[in-house]
Amino acid sequence: MSIQPLMKAEQQPVCRCEGPRTLQGAQQKSFEKILNEKNNYKESLNNIRIEARELITRAQMQLLKGLVSETETSDDQAFSLISELGPFSTSKVSPSQMVDKYVATEKMSLSNAPGTERSDIETMIENIAAKLSLSSKLIRAVVTAESNFRPDAVSPVGAQGLMQLMPDTARELGVEDSFNPQQNLSGGSRYLKQLLEKYSGDLDHALAAYNWGQGNVDRYGLHRMPNETRNYIARIRREIDKSSV
Repeated sequence: MSIQPLMKAEQQPVCRCEGPRTLQGAQQKSFEKILNEKNNYKESLNNIRIEARELITRAQMQLLKGLVSETETSDDQAFSLISELGPFSTSKVSPSQMVDKYVATEKMSLSNAPGTERSDIETMIENIAAKLSLSSKLIRAVVTAESNFRPDAVSPVGAQGLMQLMPDTARELGVEDSFNPQQNLSGGSRYLKQLLEKYSGDLDHALAAYNWGQGNVDRYGLHRMPNETRNYIARIRREIDKSSV
């Protein structure tokens, strides 16, 4: 009579062992299913990214095609231009600025484009300085600091051309094409002249306003101007001194 309970007690673990084994197998299948779903999700995301890149590239290509006048641009040419400009999504500048950069590059690529040689720009500076009764050394120093004599220069914030005019400032000065050396030099020099007259000939105030903005100079004064503007003024003065030697 005492043997039967012992046999039952020994048989019970055998029955209980089947449950964990079955559960482990189910967990493994569930885990594998989750992994597969995750991998499929990653693959789907990757496909979406690829499709998105293709759509952006096509849009860029169509935009660049529209910029070319009178001639057709092949897909290969457009893709080449896109690779040179870089994707809009990773650029530090806006798409419109990228387009301006492209237009400027195309203008500068013309073999005999007027006003693209350093000597031509120097002549323009002298003529504009004489017309405005403004120091040619000052204009030359600003051009050097702003663009290093590159008519196609575009800053990360959208300033354009030799004297790095912002679009709104250029419009106020009557500059229709900031990438045109003559127009840019004329507008930028007139702006410098206005600033010198506003600040009674004080060069530091005028240069600070040119770089930092009139509003900031009027509101905060030179003692609170950023280091970038301090370095800018110092560089302009060095360039003026250098040309005086």
